[in-house]
Amino acid sequence: MTKKTIKTAAVIFAAMLMMCGCSANNKAKEDSPAANTEKAADITAEEMLADISSENLDGRISKGDGLYDKNAANFYGTGFANIIDGAILYNDNGGYADEVSAVKFDESVDGQELLKDRLESRTASFRDYRPEEVGKLEKAKIFNAGGFDVLIISDDADSIEKQIKDKLS
Repeated sequence: MTKKTIKTAAVIFAAMLMMCGCSANNKAKEDSPAANTEKAADITAEEMLADISSENLDGRISKGDGLYDKNAANFYGTGFANIIDGAILYNDNGGYADEVSAVKFDESVDGQELLKDRLESRTASFRDYRPEEVGKLEKAKIFNAGGFDVLIISDDADSIEKQIKDKLS
C-alpha cells in the first residue's frame, strides 16, 4: 500500500467519522436513553466532537464539508441520503487506526451494524498495514448516545466515551 493510498484512505475514513445526529432537550427524564436523545437535539455531530483531542486524532471533517459528503456513504456502506448528520475525527497521516465517528443515520438504517462493519474493515486493513494498531481496534467502542451512533478507536476510548456522554447529558 503506497503512502498516497494510505493518506487517501485515512481522509475518507475521517469523513465518515464526522457523521452525528441531533435530538431534543428534556430535563424531566435526565437519566433515561430517551432523555439523552432529546437533549442531543441542540447539538450537531461536529459540536459533539469539537472538544475531543488526542495526538492521533488530528484530522476533522463533518457533514457539509465536501470531503465528508463525497466519502461518507463509502465509509459507512449506506447511501448519503441515509446520513442525517455526521462527523469524524481521524489520524491525518493515516499511520494510526484512531478514529471517532459520530453519525446520525436515518431511522430505517441499523447504524450500529454499519459501524461494526466499518470497524471490521479497519481491523482488516491495519492487520496487514500496522499490526501494532490491532490491539486498539479490538478494544474499540460502538454505542448509541443521544441518537448518534458512535465508533471510538483510540487508546483513550473510555475517556472519549465519557466526554461524549457528558456533553449529551
